[in-house]
Amino acid sequence: MPTINVTLYGDIAQYGSGKQLATLDLDLPQDANIGLLLERIRLPSEERGYLFVNSVLHDVPGLNASHNDPLKDGDHVGIFSISHMWPYQYRQGIHLSDTLKAALEEKGVMKNTYRE
Repeated sequence: MPTINVTLYGDIAQYGSGKQLATLDLDLPQDANIGLLLERIRLPSEERGYLFVNSVLHDVPGLNASHNDPLKDGDHVGIFSISHMWPYQYRQGIHLSDTLKAALEEKGVMKNTYRE
């Protein structure tokens, strides 16, 4: 059973019993993915900002591209609240997951938020 380390930043830390920062170690099934992790911590999509797995950007607010991306034992997932935006000038050259790259090719340039 994989153990995934999750850090929640900002207002969403409440989903990990924190105030502005919460760190959790979650045991998930062998076939765990990001969607399952988000269900387990009961984090609503509209409150989730940028999501990183092992320092690789996997999702941006409102896009929900990464739900089926697999997780493995020892992964670190960092999730920021929607109120903690990432300055545009730092976005160039960031490592993106293949899933997010494909979603951005379809949706266009990276934005602060996406609406379905």
